[in-house]
Formats: sequence, C-alpha cells, structure tokens
Amino acid sequence: MKKNVFMALALACAFTFTLSACGSDSSNASSDASGEASADASADASGDVEKPEYNALDYVNLGEYMRIEVSSPKYEATQDDYDEYVADMLDSSAEYVESDKTTVEDGDMVNIDYVGTVDGEEFDGGSAEGYDLEIGSGSFIDDFEEQLIGAKVGDTVEVNVTFPDDYSEELSGKDAVFTCTINSIKEEQVPEYTDDFVNEYSDGEYTTTEAYDEYIWDELNADAEKSTQDALDEAVKEAVYAVCEVNGAPEGLFEYYFAQYRSYYESMADAYGYDLETLVTTFMGYESLAELDEDMTSQINDEIIPETLIAEALVEDMNIDVTDEILDNYIAWYASEYYGFDDVDTFYSTYGLEGADDFTAALGEDIVKGEAAQYEMWNIIKQAAVVTYTEPEEEEVEYVINDESSDAEIEDEDEGEYEIVIDDEEEN
Repeated sequence: MKKNVFMALALACAFTFTLSACGSDSSNASSDASGEASADASADASGDVEKPEYNALDYVNLGEYMRIEVSSPKYEATQDDYDEYVADMLDSSAEYVESDKTTVEDGDMVNIDYVGTVDGEEFDGGSAEGYDLEIGSGSFIDDFEEQLIGAKVGDTVEVNVTFPDDYSEELSGKDAVFTCTINSIKEEQVPEYTDDFVNEYSDGEYTTTEAYDEYIWDELNADAEKSTQDALDEAVKEAVYAVCEVNGAPEGLFEYYFAQYRSYYESMADAYGYDLETLVTTFMGYESLAELDEDMTSQINDEIIPETLIAEALVEDMNIDVTDEILDNYIAWYASEYYGFDDVDTFYSTYGLEGADDFTAALGEDIVKGEAAQYEMWNIIKQAAVVTYTEPEEEEVEYVINDESSDAEIEDEDEGEYEIVIDDEEEN
C-alpha cells in the first residue's frame, strides 16, 4: 500500500474518533442526544454514508463559554524525572556478559544450545545454538527452565516436557526431550553515565554529559509543558461541555458515525487479513461483534454526537472562517500530535503530499476545514479561560526494558501458557 493511501485511511479514521479522545464526562451535554439511535438500525452500515447537513445551534443551548473558569494541573520537570530518565537510558543500554558463575540458579541468564526431539526424532524449529534464556521467566513451556537449575557450565542436561494440548497440530500434547548444553551464565552489565557513553549513545551528536544534560532537561521541560497544555485542553473542554446543553440530534448523524466506525474496523481487519468478527473477538477483547457495536453505539450517542454538536455550535456562534493561516496551524499541530513531526514539510514529503491542498484533498475539504475551525475555536476559548493551576497528582511510572538480544520471540498463549518461537523461520 502506498504511503499516501495509508495516510489517508489512517487520518480519516483518526478524524472520526479524535472527537471523543478527551474522555470527558459529558453527561450534561448528552442528556437528550442519544434518542433511539442504536446499532440495530445500522448493522450493515458502510463508510459511504454521508454526514447530514444541519445547523448545530439548532440543537445546542450554549452557556457562557468565554472566560470560563477552570482548574488544571501544572507539570514541571523535577530532579526525580531526570534521574529516572538517565537510569532508564542506562538500563536500556545494558548488556549481558559472561560471568565467572558456574552453577545455574533461578533468575540467571544462561546461554544454551538445545536440540528438541519427539519420539527420538528432531522437529522443525526445536533446536537452537547460543540462545540466552532467563531462568524463571516462564518463556519456555512446562517446567523447561526449572530443570536447568543446579546444572553447571559445560553440563549437558536432558529436559523432559509435554507440549500443551492447544499447541501446534504437530506437537499438541506430545512428550518431548530437549538436550541442553550450558555454555555460560551471564550477568547484566549496566554502563556508567560518562562522556564516552554519551558520545556513543548519541552517535557523536553529544560528546559530554554536560551537553547531554542540557538536552535531557530540554526534553523533560518540553514534556512537562505538553502535559500541562494537554491537561488544560481537557479541562477547558469539560468545563465548556458542562455549561452547554444538547437537545436532540440531526436525523442521520448517528448512522454517519456508526458507518465511519464500521468502515474503520473493516479496513483494519482487511489490512491484517481477518474477517471483522475474528478481529473483534480475537484481538480486541470483545465476546462478539454485537458487543463492539453496543459499545460503539454508547460512545457515539453519549460522547461523539453531543461533543461534536457543541463544538460545531461554538464554531457557528464565533463565526470562525478558516483562513490559510488557521489551516496551516491545524495541519502542523496534527502532524506533530499524531505523527510526531516537528516540521510539517517533512510530514508532507514523507506521505507524498505537495502541501495543505493535497492534505485537504486526501480527506475531504469539509472534514479538514471543520476540524481546523474547531481547533481554532478551542484555542481561542483556552486563551481566554481563567485558569487556576494546581499541583498534579503523583503518578507511578513504570519503566520497561525491552531485551532485544534474544533471537527467539515469546508469544503469550491463552490460559497463561507460552510458546517457544525460534528464529529458524519455523514456528512450532
């Protein structure tokens, strides 16, 4: 799929569902918007349903939204943030090196060769050399790892396991023997934060810890400011929704959004080679497609429709006309917010677009200008808001280290069981 085609699909889906992204409580706003709209009437909906024409102010009573009073947390970078940043960076750069340890214990990282057999015959994907295995990680089936505890470097150990009943058709429920040789026991070596480390880590862009510290603090301060602004965006929207009242919804609006959601998931299923029911039940945690339909029906009625109508009514009330400057500002924000591009020209070139006109054409002028108008409207209201900044609630941040040194992948199976996947281009 060409990049610009993929972008158009992804952006169109994002446009549809970012309307409810703030996750706010719009119970007041949606009090009369849901009506009788339900998934039952739209089960065969497609993405071709057109959005009905209407004046949003006919359905919304606006409250006093200018100079609205809000409380919102103000985030600041701290020394703890810096310390965690450096620690995470060092941990992610750690390497396992051969140690002097000779006896395998629980929690050790051991390097092994192994050959698996069933009824005395080797099977595809059941052998590997120089494989790093953490004892006690539960990566391998049955009690494979536990049987290596107590072995010494240089020993050859026979590990007896039984493949789970829900394993591959060829190996399901069968007994197997893995002949394992313990090559070494490794220990984690975390680098020190030095000029040499910084130089290597940044590919020469920074040569001293002092220079890299400036970069870290710039990043942390930027993240804190973004968190502050994101929280303020949400607080302003929640406050505005609370002073507005939605009375009903235009005929056909529910069907339009339901069709958009269905089109989104159907495209996703098609891209991954699944039918929609399989995608929903296997990968999205729903019992059935009907359950997802019910969930989306609630989101559309309770969040998307009322919040969209309020936003559109505000645009109408403020009589916002989308100028080239407003459109450019919106696209620059979108490229940064959803695709991580600080430079909009790089965003355009990456997705094969000549500029704002191509971006607008890919998604439709009405959609883009409507979103740009709302972007400008929320910025105006936020700038006029009377803000009381508060201390943010403490959040526990968990840093996860991804060990990419292993050539095997661990696939979490149903019922807490695991599958060994060796990189011999064969999976068992």
